[in-house]
Amino acid sequence: MKLTRLFESTESETINSLSQEVFVELAAKHKALLLQSDDGTEPFSVEDFAQLTENLSLQYYEYVGGAAPRRLIPVKANVEVFTANEAPPDQLIPFHHELAQVKNPPQYLFFYCDLPSETGGETALIDSTLVYRYVAETFPEFMNKLKAHGARYRRVLPSEDDKESPIGRSFYSCYQVDNKDDLEKKLNDIPGLEYEWMPDGCLQVITEPIPAIRMIEQQHNHGIYQWTFHNSVIAAFIGWQDCRNDRMKSVCFGNNDAMDLDVLQSIATFMEKNKVSYKWKRGDIFALNNRLVMHSRNSYTGPRRVYASMFGDVATSEEVKRDGVGQVMNDFSALMVSDPATFGMWRLDNPEEIVYNAILAGYRRFDSACDYGNEELTGKGIRRAIDEGIVKRDELYITTKLWNTYHAEEHVPLALERCLRDLGLDYVDEFLIHFPISMEVRLSMIDKLHPRKHQDCLTRYHNPFQATISTHLIAYSMFQWK
Repeated sequence: MKLTRLFESTESETINSLSQEVFVELAAKHKALLLQSDDGTEPFSVEDFAQLTENLSLQYYEYVGGAAPRRLIPVKANVEVFTANEAPPDQLIPFHHELAQVKNPPQYLFFYCDLPSETGGETALIDSTLVYRYVAETFPEFMNKLKAHGARYRRVLPSEDDKESPIGRSFYSCYQVDNKDDLEKKLNDIPGLEYEWMPDGCLQVITEPIPAIRMIEQQHNHGIYQWTFHNSVIAAFIGWQDCRNDRMKSVCFGNNDAMDLDVLQSIATFMEKNKVSYKWKRGDIFALNNRLVMHSRNSYTGPRRVYASMFGDVATSEEVKRDGVGQVMNDFSALMVSDPATFGMWRLDNPEEIVYNAILAGYRRFDSACDYGNEELTGKGIRRAIDEGIVKRDELYITTKLWNTYHAEEHVPLALERCLRDLGLDYVDEFLIHFPISMEVRLSMIDKLHPRKHQDCLTRYHNPFQATISTHLIAYSMFQWK
């Protein structure tokens, strides 16, 4: 079997098999994979596709809440294979995470090409973490509201599938019921959801507020820790248009405030400019990490048959695997920057100006720490350089460190959150243990400090504990945070 990492290379490599453990690790690290039969052999069949997904032993996922009409494809394997969105070929299906408009979207998404189209029809991909960073840096107020309130989606569903519409799935099919009484019971059980029967027999549904920005922390036993633009906001704004629905009214903030249409259009344009498009060949299989990758479909001509299958996670584990933690690190590609020279931020009198000038001079790697007491000013210098177009965030490599008093399991994520907040960054590239010594912090200790250090110590050692974020086991050694 040949495997290609779609976001990183057009070159394929040969793998002997694809076990669950190997697949989960590849999907966590590389996000989007292309699987093909070996050269000189027959392309994969739909039965091969179904068997491959069954062998991975992923959790069953029920297709409830989706907008697209789909047909079930009969296969021998004990998995569900559907037609992909059967929207008319002249219509673009915009970027989206599959079922991002529901509370618990699928984790893994697979596509199989049975018949490629004559022209067009590419399945385009974009890294959701890239979109998040663009929106956060370009439209911070919009991002703050999206984080605070989430999004609500409005859609009018017909009583029968409308195959002429990309969002024409009937309310019976959408909610997996066969009568209105069961449908209303199911809808009434969803707190915050609103619905209304229309005079023509259609059903208008306005979802409860759905989180639109997600921190993907851990998948199975692999640490991820990346913010994603995990929603269907742009898909609704661009694509939820038919004889029943007006795309301009399809989405709002979770507090019912309207979203700026110019901002939505700018995000859609960014996605289009930065997408990775792949022209299908018969037998090709896509394996996508749906929590980290958005997909779309270009318009096309001629017949096209692409099938899909979706799954949840695998069995959970308390162990979190990370390179450099309890194992030998043999892949240092993530540590590479254009210039490996590192600029240290310890004991700088004017860190904002110094870090700005260092970036101007060509430095791209910076060593910081909460114990240095200057991360807020360091962050201001970094943001100033980014805002002026001197450098992009992904061209920098930023290290910060965990102080001795934060080694407790429940304190590590709070300390990281504080470092990110002080630096004004969404992520750091490396989070190190500052010293391999665990210490307790007590007010009696702080009271003995020099007065100049007293308030700084209180700020750094106590404020993070007032934050409210979920706790997770974070590495007690070097770990790359992205």
